[in-house]
Amino acid sequence: MRPLLALAAVVALLALVGCSAVPTSTTSGTVRIRMTDAPGLYDAVNLVVNQVAIHRGLPDSLEEDGASDSVGGWEILSDRAATYDLMKLRNGLFVTLAEGLAPAGHYTQIRLRLGVGSNVVVDGVTYPITVPSGLQSGYKLVGGFDVPASRLVELALDFDAARSIHQTGSGAYVLKPTCRVMPMYDVGAIAGTLVPDSTAAWVYAIAGADTIATGMPTLDGRFVLTLLKAGTYAVAIDAPAPLRDTTLAGVVVTPQDTTDLGEILLDYLPD
Repeated sequence: MRPLLALAAVVALLALVGCSAVPTSTTSGTVRIRMTDAPGLYDAVNLVVNQVAIHRGLPDSLEEDGASDSVGGWEILSDRAATYDLMKLRNGLFVTLAEGLAPAGHYTQIRLRLGVGSNVVVDGVTYPITVPSGLQSGYKLVGGFDVPASRLVELALDFDAARSIHQTGSGAYVLKPTCRVMPMYDVGAIAGTLVPDSTAAWVYAIAGADTIATGMPTLDGRFVLTLLKAGTYAVAIDAPAPLRDTTLAGVVVTPQDTTDLGEILLDYLPD
């Protein structure tokens, strides 16, 4: 192609792009969604996630379960199917569910579309999990957050498998998710090590009369209570006999930091 003809072709292409109704650039930020889980008395909880989307702050009248994902304010961050074992996401361990660009602005919800194949393993036996609405409309988690232009916002989903999985009278397992949405920049954590280890104790972070987080130490006694807002907590340790229950008061948490309590020596009950 001659130089003048090539230049004319480029000019024509630019003119077509300039007339398009679709914007050629958008002021966007990056959204990263991570997930962790509270302890549960299961061998495994395998959750199939087919899609992760976030919802812009639009009127509810624009949002319909059956609407296309291109309307209603939904922005898809990931549509890659993956399976996650919630029982492996304890003591400060997270998995990234999705990461992607989204127009800067205020968002009000996160939606998880779950897939066929989710199951729970109890005493070595695998049972299918019934997902009442997560396959079609998806589970919508309410929690406001802002996506800043040209920056990253990281959100955590604090799943609670113990409170989310219910067994029916017929023995079937049903998933009704209980999950908190927390901006990572706004939370801290409490960590420590129980001595002796391998105690099968439960550890709780308590604010006032509310239990905010629950943990079960690993075999070496280490525990991490995550996603705690800034404030002062009591750390309660529910230890099995012959150990004595222990409570540590006045534990201060600051955002983006872990308060490490070090070794916590558990006393034995009197004979």
